Amino acid sequence: MNVHSTSSLQRTVTIRTPENIELTYALAGPGTRAAAYLMDLLVMWLIASLVQNLAMVLLVPLVEAEQLRQWVIGALIVVSFLLYSGYFVFFEWVMSGQTPGKRLLGIRVIKEGGYALRFLDSLVRNLLRIVDFLPFGYGVGLATVLVTPRSQRLGDLAAGTLLVHQEQVPVDLIGPEVPRSSEEEFPLEKLRAVPNDVINVIVHFFQILPELGPRHRQQIAGELVDLVRLTSGLSLGRTQSAEAFLAAVIRQTEQMDRR
Repeated sequence: MNVHSTSSLQRTVTIRTPENIELTYALAGPGTRAAAYLMDLLVMWLIASLVQNLAMVLLVPLVEAEQLRQWVIGALIVVSFLLYSGYFVFFEWVMSGQTPGKRLLGIRVIKEGGYALRFLDSLVRNLLRIVDFLPFGYGVGLATVLVTPRSQRLGDLAAGTLLVHQEQVPVDLIGPEVPRSSEEEFPLEKLRAVPNDVINVIVHFFQILPELGPRHRQQIAGELVDLVRLTSGLSLGRTQSAEAFLAAVIRQTEQMDRR
């Protein structure tokens, strides 16, 4: 993996995959991280307020003893803590490396090798969030983001993850010559996780398809399927050919960007 500085304000990282394909990402800096975090705090506050108010209305009037009343309030505090602790893990898991705040800012968490984020990776990076917050205001996290070559906080270093900008796929790169077949609808969260560079390589593959022999055609298609699976979690259907799968990725990416 190579790191290239494009300017004093933004860094990029270039990852060479086992398929000898280079994926280039713009790393998210401290400003983008902070903005996404503040948006997520707002979402968490709204959720916590809704849950706490609902619980107070439904439960507290039913409890007569003051001790039990205090226990209920204490339980609400615990729920709020669990919400904060689980919010990032849950959304990064179900949204393929994103949270509502990250989605609005167009950033995503990925593995250092360019692969899709797994549940355990998200759990590790977020368990260390409390350490990154020390001594206050994300002091440790900000310091490590500024001094590490890949703009990583401690949680990222422990989990082997990167926070990168999610590039949009240019619609005009997707041509009508892609073969059509019956296809299943892919989850949007996983479809969004397919890197722009991978989409471009797949498009190029279909452009040169007539020039390839059957053996090379099958080999390249298989390697691209593996690359899509590793970077996004999308997998080939049981009765689906590699080329049909890649065509579905291209077509549904185009449809997603036009919505």
